[in-house]
Amino acid sequence: MKNSKIILQIEKMIGSERTGHAFLLCGGNSASREEAGMWLAERVLCSDEVSHRKFQHGNHEDFIVVEKAPDRESIVKEQILDLLARTEYKPFGDKYAVLIKDAHLMNEISQNKLLKGIEEPVSQVVYILLAEREDALLSTIRSRCSTFHLEEEKTEAGEEMLKTAEAFSQLVCGKPCYYKKKAVIQGILSDKDNIRTSALTFLDVLEDRLEEGMLKGDMNKAAAITQLETARKYILQGQSVPYTLKQFCLRV
Repeated sequence: MKNSKIILQIEKMIGSERTGHAFLLCGGNSASREEAGMWLAERVLCSDEVSHRKFQHGNHEDFIVVEKAPDRESIVKEQILDLLARTEYKPFGDKYAVLIKDAHLMNEISQNKLLKGIEEPVSQVVYILLAEREDALLSTIRSRCSTFHLEEEKTEAGEEMLKTAEAFSQLVCGKPCYYKKKAVIQGILSDKDNIRTSALTFLDVLEDRLEEGMLKGDMNKAAAITQLETARKYILQGQSVPYTLKQFCLRV
């Protein structure tokens, strides 16, 4: 499993019977966060073959997932209130495992509602929050969680991404209009499901191309690297990926 060192730390915590009631797994990418979160939920809930089989088939009675609805921009308070109401009842087993995907998408109202459940921990509920970045959550929530930072994992670039980065690098040298540069990365901007991962991969590959040009004395490429580093920082901080990429197109 990826992020095995963090998994080992959590395993030791559980093994020493110091299992917390709230975990915050942040950083990495959505796939690595979900993989770690699912592992932790299974570790909390499953003590025998029957419970493991239920979990693997997606029908464990005490596993609750909270995530943003497709037609919403955030996780809304009604979802959290429904969650708290459900966990007031006794679980089928020893406890509930609540997995909140993209917890950074909870608005402040939702977070304050969740705080009521976390600040007075019930032994029968373990919260697992997955978030792009730690500072997207209220300090009052963070202080009640055992926090683990997953490593940012680079995705290997495919042939199409290599071509995109090469084409964009050539445009940087010629200083064309914004719309030509935007057209080159339109495929990334249209990749709604994986736009963050695609954007970071594009910037990684583009940086290599720009560094090659810089070594040949092309100062346009050197200046573009500074803008690239800024764009990468904003994306890692959770800012809008389309907006950040468009601003990058304007500035290089």
